[in-house]
Amino acid sequence: MGQLSGASTLLLIVFCLFVMQAIGGYFQIKDYRKSVKRVHKLGNVGIGQKRGKLLSGYLILIACDNNGIITGAEIMEGLSFFAKFKPKNQFLNKELIGTSIYDFLELTRKFDKKQNKKYRGYINALEALNLRLEENKEQKEIEEVAE
Repeated sequence: MGQLSGASTLLLIVFCLFVMQAIGGYFQIKDYRKSVKRVHKLGNVGIGQKRGKLLSGYLILIACDNNGIITGAEIMEGLSFFAKFKPKNQFLNKELIGTSIYDFLELTRKFDKKQNKKYRGYINALEALNLRLEENKEQKEIEEVAE
Protein backbone atom coordinates (compact mmCIF):
# COMPACT_ATOMS: atom_id res chain seq x y z
CA MET A 1 0.00 0.00 0.00
CA GLY A 2 1.35 3.42 -0.90
CA GLN A 3 1.85 6.61 1.07
CA LEU A 4 -1.19 8.74 1.92
CA SER A 5 -1.27 12.29 0.63
CA GLY A 6 -1.67 15.20 3.05
CA ALA A 7 -5.39 15.54 2.31
CA SER A 8 -5.98 11.81 2.75
CA THR A 9 -4.13 11.80 6.06
CA LEU A 10 -6.20 14.74 7.26
CA LEU A 11 -9.44 13.00 6.25
CA LEU A 12 -8.34 9.82 8.02
CA ILE A 13 -7.60 11.79 11.21
CA VAL A 14 -10.95 13.59 11.03
CA PHE A 15 -12.75 10.28 10.50
CA CYS A 16 -10.97 8.68 13.48
CA LEU A 17 -11.86 11.66 15.68
CA PHE A 18 -15.47 11.41 14.53
CA VAL A 19 -15.60 7.69 15.39
CA MET A 20 -14.00 8.34 18.81
CA GLN A 21 -16.57 11.08 19.50
CA ALA A 22 -19.44 8.77 18.51
CA ILE A 23 -18.18 5.95 20.74
CA GLY A 24 -17.57 8.36 23.61
CA GLY A 25 -21.05 9.85 23.16
CA TYR A 26 -22.59 6.39 23.38
CA PHE A 27 -20.86 5.70 26.69
CA GLN A 28 -21.73 9.17 27.99
CA ILE A 29 -25.42 8.57 27.27
CA LYS A 30 -25.22 5.22 29.07
CA ASP A 31 -23.66 6.99 32.07
CA TYR A 32 -26.39 9.67 31.93
CA ARG A 33 -29.16 7.07 32.01
CA LYS A 34 -27.54 5.21 34.93
CA SER A 35 -27.11 8.47 36.84
CA VAL A 36 -30.72 9.53 36.30
CA LYS A 37 -31.93 6.14 37.59
CA ARG A 38 -29.59 6.36 40.58
CA VAL A 39 -30.67 9.90 41.50
CA HIS A 40 -34.35 9.12 40.84
CA LYS A 41 -34.20 6.52 43.63
CA LEU A 42 -33.55 9.47 45.97
CA GLY A 43 -36.78 11.28 45.02
CA ASN A 44 -38.10 13.72 42.44
CA VAL A 45 -35.43 14.69 39.91
CA GLY A 46 -34.73 18.07 38.37
CA ILE A 47 -32.25 18.26 35.50
CA GLY A 48 -30.43 21.40 34.43
CA GLN A 49 -27.77 22.18 31.89
CA LYS A 50 -25.41 25.01 31.17
CA ARG A 51 -23.86 24.73 27.76
CA GLY A 52 -20.24 25.67 27.43
CA LYS A 53 -18.94 27.56 24.45
CA LEU A 54 -15.19 27.73 24.78
CA LEU A 55 -15.18 26.71 28.42
CA SER A 56 -16.78 23.56 29.72
CA GLY A 57 -20.44 23.35 30.57
CA TYR A 58 -22.20 21.06 32.99
CA LEU A 59 -25.26 18.90 33.48
CA ILE A 60 -26.72 18.74 37.01
CA LEU A 61 -29.19 16.26 38.47
CA ILE A 62 -30.85 17.26 41.76
CA ALA A 63 -33.23 15.02 43.73
CA CYS A 64 -35.59 16.11 46.48
CA ASP A 65 -38.34 14.60 48.60
CA ASN A 66 -41.99 15.68 48.40
CA ASN A 67 -41.30 18.50 50.88
CA GLY A 68 -38.59 20.04 48.68
CA ILE A 69 -35.64 18.88 50.79
CA ILE A 70 -32.68 17.94 48.61
CA THR A 71 -31.74 14.27 49.00
CA GLY A 72 -28.94 14.05 46.43
CA ALA A 73 -27.20 15.69 43.49
CA GLU A 74 -24.78 14.69 40.77
CA ILE A 75 -22.94 16.78 38.22
CA MET A 76 -21.14 16.07 34.98
CA GLU A 77 -18.78 18.80 33.88
CA GLY A 78 -16.00 18.89 31.37
CA LEU A 79 -15.07 19.45 27.78
CA SER A 80 -14.80 15.93 26.47
CA PHE A 81 -16.77 12.74 26.33
CA PHE A 82 -14.55 11.43 29.15
CA ALA A 83 -16.63 13.44 31.67
CA LYS A 84 -18.63 11.36 34.15
CA PHE A 85 -21.28 12.15 36.75
CA LYS A 86 -19.94 12.78 40.24
CA PRO A 87 -21.73 13.52 43.52
CA LYS A 88 -22.23 17.22 44.19
CA ASN A 89 -22.41 18.22 47.84
CA GLN A 90 -22.33 22.03 47.82
CA PHE A 91 -23.82 24.91 45.89
CA LEU A 92 -23.11 28.56 46.71
CA ASN A 93 -20.97 27.41 49.66
CA LYS A 94 -23.99 25.69 51.23
CA GLU A 95 -24.67 21.99 51.69
CA LEU A 96 -27.04 20.72 49.04
CA ILE A 97 -28.26 17.60 50.82
CA GLY A 98 -30.71 18.45 53.58
CA THR A 99 -31.40 21.97 52.30
CA SER A 100 -34.72 23.08 50.83
CA ILE A 101 -34.95 23.82 47.11
CA TYR A 102 -36.97 26.87 48.10
CA ASP A 103 -33.99 28.30 50.00
CA PHE A 104 -31.81 27.96 46.91
CA LEU A 105 -34.53 29.35 44.63
CA GLU A 106 -34.80 32.40 46.88
CA LEU A 107 -31.03 32.93 46.65
CA THR A 108 -30.89 32.47 42.88
CA ARG A 109 -33.74 34.90 42.26
CA LYS A 110 -31.46 37.64 43.58
CA PHE A 111 -28.71 36.87 41.05
CA ASP A 112 -27.50 39.41 38.55
CA LYS A 113 -27.30 38.56 34.84
CA LYS A 114 -23.74 37.18 35.06
CA GLN A 115 -24.51 34.90 38.02
CA ASN A 116 -27.73 33.81 36.33
CA LYS A 117 -25.76 32.72 33.29
CA LYS A 118 -23.09 30.93 35.35
CA TYR A 119 -25.59 28.96 37.42
CA ARG A 120 -28.24 28.48 34.71
CA GLY A 121 -28.14 24.67 35.03
CA TYR A 122 -28.70 24.71 38.79
CA ILE A 123 -31.52 27.23 38.41
CA ASN A 124 -33.21 25.10 35.72
CA ALA A 125 -32.98 21.96 37.88
CA LEU A 126 -34.37 23.75 40.95
CA GLU A 127 -37.20 25.33 38.95
CA ALA A 128 -38.06 21.94 37.41
CA LEU A 129 -38.30 20.45 40.90
CA ASN A 130 -40.45 23.35 42.08
CA LEU A 131 -42.80 22.87 39.14
CA ARG A 132 -43.00 19.10 39.73
CA LEU A 133 -43.80 19.58 43.42
CA GLU A 134 -46.51 22.12 42.58
CA GLU A 135 -48.04 19.71 40.06
CA ASN A 136 -47.95 16.88 42.62
CA LYS A 137 -49.64 19.13 45.20
CA GLU A 138 -52.38 20.13 42.73
CA GLN A 139 -52.93 16.48 41.77
CA LYS A 140 -53.34 15.50 45.44
CA GLU A 141 -55.83 18.33 45.97
CA ILE A 142 -57.85 17.17 42.94
CA GLU A 143 -57.83 13.59 44.24
CA GLU A 144 -58.96 14.74 47.71
CA VAL A 145 -61.87 16.72 46.22
CA ALA A 146 -62.90 13.74 44.09
CA GLU A 147 -63.13 11.45 47.14
